Amino acid sequence: MTAGTDIGRLGFVHSALIYQSRQEYLDSVTRFVSEGLAMDEAVLVAVPPDELALLHDALSAGGETPERLRMVDITEAARNPSRFMAMAGCFVDDHADRRVRIVSQLAWPGRTEEELVACVEHEALINGAMDGYQVTGLCLYDGSRLGEDVLLDVRATHPLLWSGDALQRSADYAPDAALQRCNRPLPANPGAVTYLVQKSTDLSPARSFATNYADWVGLSPDSIEDLQLVATELASNSLMYTDGACQLAFWRDDGYLVCEARDTGCFEDPLVGRMDPGPCGPASRGLYLVNAISDLVRTHTTPSGTTIQAYLRFEPSAGPTG
Repeated sequence: MTAGTDIGRLGFVHSALIYQSRQEYLDSVTRFVSEGLAMDEAVLVAVPPDELALLHDALSAGGETPERLRMVDITEAARNPSRFMAMAGCFVDDHADRRVRIVSQLAWPGRTEEELVACVEHEALINGAMDGYQVTGLCLYDGSRLGEDVLLDVRATHPLLWSGDALQRSADYAPDAALQRCNRPLPANPGAVTYLVQKSTDLSPARSFATNYADWVGLSPDSIEDLQLVATELASNSLMYTDGACQLAFWRDDGYLVCEARDTGCFEDPLVGRMDPGPCGPASRGLYLVNAISDLVRTHTTPSGTTIQAYLRFEPSAGPTG
């Protein structure tokens, strides 16, 4: 698998490898990473822990990780797929003096259906977000364990696909259509508790409402703080950009606590909240914090309204001691 110096002059190269065996995975990734390091490129490898250990052994010379190689557990760093774009952007900014390579396995087997939808959104959006940057991306997909519908979306969101050691253009590349498929309604939960935020003075009682609910269901203190911040940022964003109220809703969903915000606004820029906006983007920073804290964020928007659902892993309180 050789990206080559010609591709290195093309700006952002977004490619996918649908692999069929562990050996193909190991051989392909090690060649891709080694080539980048040999060309003095910086390389980020973000894969699940088992694959991380496998690649670490193959890429570490004498147990030492190469200087320009960073390896991270993607199941923690990008449990929420919407966080990965910010990680990739920071890595690019940290190495602005050279071309970088990014290896990622965002849609690992075992992801829920909603998580996989968020993965598709990321892969579709990053084509525009990274356009013009000196980045060669390799996205990994287990063809033996992922469903055909997932693999169809891989072909729709990646302009280039690996076949053996060669890159080919995807005949099914259609990222805008993939994004439209992802923008699907998010049903309300009839068992949710709700709070209506109509003005800024409602934000403090809304936080108290969220705290009381979280305490009632047994959420840990740290997780309660996360929920307070998520609820506040979602409601504040609604008040800032819509003329109507924001309805907050909270409920349990398997191992998660969900905070939902519904308003009458239209979410026009799907990249908002996915990249660190810096100190000059207060509204974007609010949604960026929601993505940074949450384990999953799903959005559905139409001209008549927007729904955002933020999932937080349910970390139960240890309860009283003594």
